[in-house]
Amino acid sequence: MLFAGPSVPAVLGIEREALLGDDLLEHVHPNDRTPVSDALSAVATDRTVTHRLRHASGGFIWVESVVDEELAPEFGGRVVTARRVDIDRAFPERFRQFLEYGTDIVTVVDANGLVRYESPSVEEVFGYEQGSTVGRSPLGYVHPDDRERVTERFYRALADPEAAPIMEYRYLTADGDWVWLESRTRSLPDDAAVGRLLINSRDVSERKARERRLTDRNERLDRFTSIVSHDLRNPLSVIRASMEMARLKEDTDPLERGERAVDRIDQLVSELLTLARQGSGIDEPTEFDLEGAVREAWATAGSDDATLVVDADARVRGDRGRLRQALENLFRNSVEHAGEPAGALTVFVSATEEGFLVVDDGSGIDPEDREDVFDPGFTTSADGTGYGLDIVREVVESHGWSIELRPDADAVDFSPHVPRPNGACFVVEAPDPDAVTAAEPWVDG
Repeated sequence: MLFAGPSVPAVLGIEREALLGDDLLEHVHPNDRTPVSDALSAVATDRTVTHRLRHASGGFIWVESVVDEELAPEFGGRVVTARRVDIDRAFPERFRQFLEYGTDIVTVVDANGLVRYESPSVEEVFGYEQGSTVGRSPLGYVHPDDRERVTERFYRALADPEAAPIMEYRYLTADGDWVWLESRTRSLPDDAAVGRLLINSRDVSERKARERRLTDRNERLDRFTSIVSHDLRNPLSVIRASMEMARLKEDTDPLERGERAVDRIDQLVSELLTLARQGSGIDEPTEFDLEGAVREAWATAGSDDATLVVDADARVRGDRGRLRQALENLFRNSVEHAGEPAGALTVFVSATEEGFLVVDDGSGIDPEDREDVFDPGFTTSADGTGYGLDIVREVVESHGWSIELRPDADAVDFSPHVPRPNGACFVVEAPDPDAVTAAEPWVDG
């Protein structure tokens, strides 16, 4: 070789001067030297040949070389023009069509762990233009919480031809979201032109969501079993003791305690069944007015001796039935903890810029208890079950919203004619319609 063009470093990874004086055939794969030699000969009839050239990394790349028919007088030899055809060589047209219509993502990486090829489905699944990640490490797109685990298995697969790990991890999309992938790796032969490792990946986000829902359901059932076995035994013991006493003394007065215990069991069963039946998501969200759901809930759980004030209405997209249930529990909590006299209680509901709130002018909640009010089974009432606010939290979070108990409602702008309440203040924060997709729940106040 008397001359090497300026593209040699980019194609072969070595400097141009390093080739000068070498025999071209020494850089050609041993299995391809005969056809290359034939194309260089003076009597060749076909001067186009596809073959492998050695890369600086130690592997080989596929090129298509065209040998000029005439000698170049300034060099005293023939000019050979070579272009890379790795992908064309590795993926014939019949396979390319299959990859184009497949939903799985096929990625090929080289011995350095850099992407050499990615199938067209990368655009559909990730939103990246095909080829945009070529030359980069796929590990840079793996979720930080999964990266260490994936990196270890990735490089083990590169180093060990027998390793074929199956990995599940989160991958960054062009929109900045994360999708769950299941990837299977397979080592390629050392002389494979396409690369070192073949990775077949598929989007398993829906499956992971189903698994999370199943896990949530199982945890809910476990908790339900624990609650039933523990919390129902005390009132049942009271019933048994009361009835036994009534039989011994021939006195029916102790049965009143049994009746109260029965009422408590009825309330426990109702709320526990609600917890057990609720899933982690919501069914068929619809659009409705907040005030309508509030007044329906008040009709069920409010008190004739208390007053409801709806200060500002909002448009809501969500599960109306479950939101009404949450409101019922909030109203019941206000009424049951109002203190005396009950007629002095007023419950306010108002839309805010962040969502909506429910606040009363009762005695409020002890500061020492504020961090525990949403915990399952927590109650400060002898007759309470401790699951009402737990249900509220789960309903709110199933919509993708959040709820908190604030010390007061001082930061809320009520209408001038509404007196400022200073009791228990529950604030629900929810996105507005512009911040979420059309199918997601929102509150437009």
